[in-house]
Amino acid sequence: MSGLRRLVSDLGGSAVIEFGILAPVLFTILLGGVEFGRMFYVRQGLEGATEAAARYYMLNPGFTRSVVTTYLQGKMFGGMGSGITVGYADTANCNSNTNATCTMITATYSFTFVAAYLGLGTRTMTAKAQAVRQTGG
Repeated sequence: MSGLRRLVSDLGGSAVIEFGILAPVLFTILLGGVEFGRMFYVRQGLEGATEAAARYYMLNPGFTRSVVTTYLQGKMFGGMGSGITVGYADTANCNSNTNATCTMITATYSFTFVAAYLGLGTRTMTAKAQAVRQTGG
C-alpha cells in the first residue's frame, strides 16, 4: 500500500504530461501564424509583380501580351510564376482621352497552405493593376 501512496504523490512527471497536452495546441498556433504570414508575403509579391507588369506594358507599347505575361510570371519570386494566370481587359477612351487605352491586368494565383491538417485548403488570390497606353495623336 505504501508503494501506491508514493506513486500517487510523486509529481516528477507532471511537467512532461502537461507539455504533452499543450504542445500540439501551441505548435498548431505557431504553424498557423507562419502559414498566414507566408500567405500575405505571397499576396504582396503578386501585387508587386502585377504592378511591375503594368508599368512594363505601358513603357513597351510594341510588346505583345504574351511577353508581358512572361514578364509578370518572371517577377514572381520563388518559382511561383508558372502558377499565375493573367487576364487583360481593355477600355477605349479611358480617362476621357480618345488617344488612350486603359488595360486592366488581372493576375490570379491559387495559394495552397502547406499544413494540410489545419484544414485551410487553398485560397485564390487576385491582383489588379491598370496600364494606360497611348493609341494615337
